[in-house]
Amino acid sequence: MPTPRRMALAVGVALALAASTHARAQDEGEEDLPPDHPAVGDNPHGQAGGGQGAGGMPGVFQPKQDTEEPDPTLPEGTIAVDLRDAEDKPVAGEQVTLGILVNSVAKGDSRQHMQGTTDATGRTVFGKLERASNIAYRVSVGYQGGLFAAMPFQMQQVKAMRVVLHVYPVTHDVQKALIVAEATVATEMRDDRLQVEEVLNIYNLGPTAWQPLDLDMKLPEGATAFSAQQSMTDQGADEMGGRARLRGTFPPGRQTVEFRWQLPWSGDKDVDFSVGMPPHVAIARVMLAATSDIKLAVDSFPTAELRRNEEGQSFLVTERRLRPDEPHLDTLSVGIHDLPTPGPGRVVAALLAVVAIVTGLFVAFRRSGEGSERAAPSKGDRKAILEELAELERARATGDVGPKTYERAYRALIDALARTLAES
Repeated sequence: MPTPRRMALAVGVALALAASTHARAQDEGEEDLPPDHPAVGDNPHGQAGGGQGAGGMPGVFQPKQDTEEPDPTLPEGTIAVDLRDAEDKPVAGEQVTLGILVNSVAKGDSRQHMQGTTDATGRTVFGKLERASNIAYRVSVGYQGGLFAAMPFQMQQVKAMRVVLHVYPVTHDVQKALIVAEATVATEMRDDRLQVEEVLNIYNLGPTAWQPLDLDMKLPEGATAFSAQQSMTDQGADEMGGRARLRGTFPPGRQTVEFRWQLPWSGDKDVDFSVGMPPHVAIARVMLAATSDIKLAVDSFPTAELRRNEEGQSFLVTERRLRPDEPHLDTLSVGIHDLPTPGPGRVVAALLAVVAIVTGLFVAFRRSGEGSERAAPSKGDRKAILEELAELERARATGDVGPKTYERAYRALIDALARTLAES
């Protein structure tokens, strides 16, 4: 009898393949998947196939659909919430939170919360609510330590709303949940750093929600500028001491976590690094924006292929699909080779830039006069430096300057600013 992990991997490969095949078909203008193909879509509720499961695939839980729909039978300004379990039965005695987001041009955003408790039928009702166009509502429930939430909605066009939200038992043990992952690592060389974006599709194929506890994925030594894609859910990743920590509640279905980081590049021809993976990876791929004669290699992966997207951009791509009987893929070892090393022109340009900064500072802050008498720095000097600092920050935010260039220029400008303040 196959273990839960093997079953999850086998089904997960089929699900991930269905999703990636469907995406490629859309990108290339092909028809959709045939009706009997396992259905995996971009369901906003994260449930496989909108409640149809994986096309009736054996061993895969088929979650019921969460809904937020107008209900003209309710009093105006009412939101009725029906809380259901994995078997679509009422859940009584649970506290439901109604989040209210009010957007005001004059006052900015403000948030309010109302709470109610479900009765024996699993229902709670919120009444006398505003239906203005600048107000959004969202229903959520903290259940067994997990967080389950419906999609946000507004009521300016409807009289009232009925929300059906499902909750599931929660486990921290990935072995007690049918979890499988699809991981994509996309890389691009930028100035003096490597920009890396990771996209994790987490498939939960069982009736139990998974909430990872202290699950860390290793980042390369020296990785910087970690940031994560904002989400309306509690699912995401945080930087924790050189690692990406997966967090949140993953109910049945598919959820996506995205984050990015940078790796400084000193100009070497070859860059090698390793990244940690989530548990039970079924499909992993690595992509690199292709330029010149650059090469991409990943340990135990096929030779990278050159592909182009619909905009004509070129990428090196290598992908591996794990069989259920293969060992866990805990780490990706990535090598980027034959990078163009800085030529004489780049070195000369950098030297000229440094000389220009030093010369400019000397001219700006040299004090005129004979002997020991010198003119005090003017307010115009300080204003010019502050403007340069602001321009430097803008260039950093847009990626026009790399970390090393930024640090060098920043220190020079701060030193110059400090000198004007000390000597004025």
